[in-house]
Amino acid sequence: MKQYTQLTENEREKLFILRQKGLTYRSIANELQRNHSSLVREYNRNIISPIIGYLPDTANILAKDRKAKHGLKIEKYPKLKEEIIQLMREERYSPEMIAGRLKNNGIKERVSHETIYRFVYSKEGLETKLYQLLMRCRPKRNQHYGRRTRSNYGIPNRISIAERPKLDKKEFGNFEADLTFFSGSKSINLSTMVERKTGYIMANLNTTKHSERIALKLLNNLLKFPRSKRKSITFDNGKEFVNHTIIRQIAKTPTYFCNPGSPWQKPYVETTHALLHRFIPKKTDPKKLTQEIVQHALNKLNNLPRKRFNFKTPAEMLAKENIYILGALRA
Repeated sequence: MKQYTQLTENEREKLFILRQKGLTYRSIANELQRNHSSLVREYNRNIISPIIGYLPDTANILAKDRKAKHGLKIEKYPKLKEEIIQLMREERYSPEMIAGRLKNNGIKERVSHETIYRFVYSKEGLETKLYQLLMRCRPKRNQHYGRRTRSNYGIPNRISIAERPKLDKKEFGNFEADLTFFSGSKSINLSTMVERKTGYIMANLNTTKHSERIALKLLNNLLKFPRSKRKSITFDNGKEFVNHTIIRQIAKTPTYFCNPGSPWQKPYVETTHALLHRFIPKKTDPKKLTQEIVQHALNKLNNLPRKRFNFKTPAEMLAKENIYILGALRA
């Protein structure tokens, strides 16, 4: 039996326009693939007055108000709420990951990611500080923070991303690399490398950001892939990548650099860093970190379901490529 869903804003707009044209509810129902009685109820209960009639914008507001009075769907299913909180706390699932996984598993009592976000920012969610488990730990939604641009790059043999051939999203072997640091240290870092097609991440703990050391760590990870699977690697303009030619010469892999102040040109590694810091927070004491701790976080991260893969994991996506990387499929 098909589950009923409320009319969308677009459907309400069409209902208004078609009624203005004099079409019957049955004709409109055929157009919208809706039950005509549902349209009658929608129209009649959202009439503002006999003179003004039905307005789609007002109908949207009234529908949201009615839904708010009914409370969150999560509150009606205590076991579902408990499972959602557990997945957020223990597995570090995001609301989208939870909603997608529930859908894939065919669970009857499931909710949308937006409903989970509303629960996170509800009174109960704020009191229990569930927002701290999100990728961006903000007590309020829709806050944006700018980033400062940097100058004085001085990278020898630098090739701009503008000269990089257009990447095929279906092609394996295009990587993005970067460093991520922790509070209280400007030297201890993680050098990370993400493969764009699968989202698979590899990372190494470094006690220094010396460019040669960083290049060798990235090179070691890159060489775990066959030569035919090393298409390109893209960096930002940090001085820690001035020895990128080591990678180019030994791995025979073209290296490219983003435009100044344009970290969005390597979106996959930027997004993955935000996920990584859910398992190793920025406030972690870097002196207590070990490569074993880092690897444990990577295993968790590579087994997180992703929306862009229809909630499959990077490890599962890598497995489809028939490329075996040590530790890739470890839970």
